[in-house]
Amino acid sequence: MATELEAIRRNLAWWVRCYSYITVGAVLYGVAAAHVPFIIGVPWSTCETGGSKLACVLVFHLYEVPLVGFNAFFAWYGLKRFSPQTARSYASLLSFAVLANLAFFTFETGLLLDGLRREAPLWETLTLFSVALILISGAGLGVYIKQKTVKAFD
Repeated sequence: MATELEAIRRNLAWWVRCYSYITVGAVLYGVAAAHVPFIIGVPWSTCETGGSKLACVLVFHLYEVPLVGFNAFFAWYGLKRFSPQTARSYASLLSFAVLANLAFFTFETGLLLDGLRREAPLWETLTLFSVALILISGAGLGVYIKQKTVKAFD
């Protein structure tokens, strides 16, 4: 029985590392997707209509930066702090990560729908779709790993 539990916990540790590396990649992709268009001179059209562009960009950053920061922290925690002793803390943070990614997914989906309504450039639509897909996939994988954590430590 003890060896079976040890195998389950080793498997969980592998999933935690894998999820953490995926999260690091997703954070880097999301930050690049958000900023590279501006850097190369083809900014997002989302803030082009209506009021102040600066206010629009600041609101985006006010919403997105804390979520991206939390995901980065969570990935670090999974890579550097996860152990049998911290598994319950990790599971708690994982619940928040899933919720944060679902909230982020909802935001990105709203942007995607608005872009379709405005007939935004195709690259914007595809980029928003890819970010939304990463977020919903990450939430689903997070739920799977949460269940593995419960099995390994309850």
